[in-house]
Amino acid sequence: MIYFRLLATLLLLAKGLYGFSQPEIDSTLRYISSQSLMQTTGFLASERFKGRLQGTKEYDEAARYVALRLKQLGLKPVGQESFLHSFEVETNSIERAHVILFKETGGDYVPLKLGSDFNCRGFSGSGKVNAPIVYTGYGLNHPELNDYDSVNVKGKIVLVYKGAPNWKPLNGSWGDVSPRQKARIAASKGAIALILMPSPNELQTRELIGSVACGDGPHLDSIPMIQITRSVADSIFTSAKTTYAELVYLLGIKKTSHSFHIPRRMSINVISKYRPNAPTYNVVAVWEGTHKKLKKEYIVLGAHLDHVGMQANTLLYPGANDNASGVAALIEIAKALKNGSIKTDRSILFVVFSAEESGMHGSRHFVANSPVNVKKIAAMVNFDCVAQGDSIAVGGKLSFPKTWNIVKKNDTKRFNLLSINTFGGGGADAEAFYRVGIPTLYFNTSGGYKHLHLESDRTETLNAYLFEKLTQLGFITTLELSSKKYKKEKEKRKR
Repeated sequence: MIYFRLLATLLLLAKGLYGFSQPEIDSTLRYISSQSLMQTTGFLASERFKGRLQGTKEYDEAARYVALRLKQLGLKPVGQESFLHSFEVETNSIERAHVILFKETGGDYVPLKLGSDFNCRGFSGSGKVNAPIVYTGYGLNHPELNDYDSVNVKGKIVLVYKGAPNWKPLNGSWGDVSPRQKARIAASKGAIALILMPSPNELQTRELIGSVACGDGPHLDSIPMIQITRSVADSIFTSAKTTYAELVYLLGIKKTSHSFHIPRRMSINVISKYRPNAPTYNVVAVWEGTHKKLKKEYIVLGAHLDHVGMQANTLLYPGANDNASGVAALIEIAKALKNGSIKTDRSILFVVFSAEESGMHGSRHFVANSPVNVKKIAAMVNFDCVAQGDSIAVGGKLSFPKTWNIVKKNDTKRFNLLSINTFGGGGADAEAFYRVGIPTLYFNTSGGYKHLHLESDRTETLNAYLFEKLTQLGFITTLELSSKKYKKEKEKRKR
């Protein structure tokens, strides 16, 4: 009798916390490979999908591909017959973008190159303008900094810094400093176009990021919004016998507006196609649990599929790391579940979000219109930008330390790649879940944003080894979260 009890105890220990022995887990991890991860990422980041801009046919095609992959791996739709859960978003495609810089008196001109000298802000309006340039600092209309007080910009193109000043106002905040708001202020003063130049603290290597994060509507259909590099800004200021650096210094010291007319002209020709209510899709699939009661509880694995698109059919933002990599990780985890014949206690929801780049609209829509009871979601694990950098970083520790320690424990046992850098719950697509009380983990990397929103975010810049190990760690974490041994954690400390 003692022998059989001892044997039973040893078998139980061998099974570990989540019902699988170490050899079983090791055997299953082989189904998660860097080669497969890189192949899926490369396909989603290819020119075929034109940067996966929300609300476009290319994004829709990418979503259907992901849905097909999950279906082939044995996952099922949730709450409806289709894996594609539709909702509406605004979208804006940049179809043409030409910019020429002139001297004030005409004559010499310099065509600017799309992608290296300038690009369009994602929600740029359309327009063909040729007008003088006026420097207006941060482009604010604030009681403590009104950049339009001393200049007339009617019929002019205004040149402003992105973002907010580096100092705080004496009372309150600077308010909305988004590109759309700056364009609205400029248009209210009679300006006909907006040029954004890098904020003083912006890294020079990331000056021309592609972005559809432009602030809330309404859309300004007739106001082109372009971004230029610091070197182009300096070439504009040369005629005014000053430099970008001198103006930044002056504004930072005096902390007052010093707007002025620049003896240069610019020709801007942008054609964009705006749709306020374009259909788009989250991809939602379930790996069904087997426990009699817990199969009605869920672990959500999430990653956004959208990126910032392609401009003028030439400037491609591939979005390999951001976030084809996260979607590839989800597919690889699903493959490991299938090929390993894994049976989990809780069900696992795989949710691929749209419209993260413009404001996390896909994850917000999912939480507000979930096909399952949100209260039955025991945890959410987000994968975003998981294939570049030098180590694994996972957010969530400050709010959910017990849940985060599952990651730490398994990393220590197998990989030793986890960074000490972390944060509280939520962030990006995990935010909507965190706000309704769901424990969240946010998988990303340390040192992984060098190519963020740039043309160079391609598979060639990825760290395949780190990518594989992070996905394997995500898989092991998912196994434990989906086990009956895991108890939904209440938040320890508010952010």
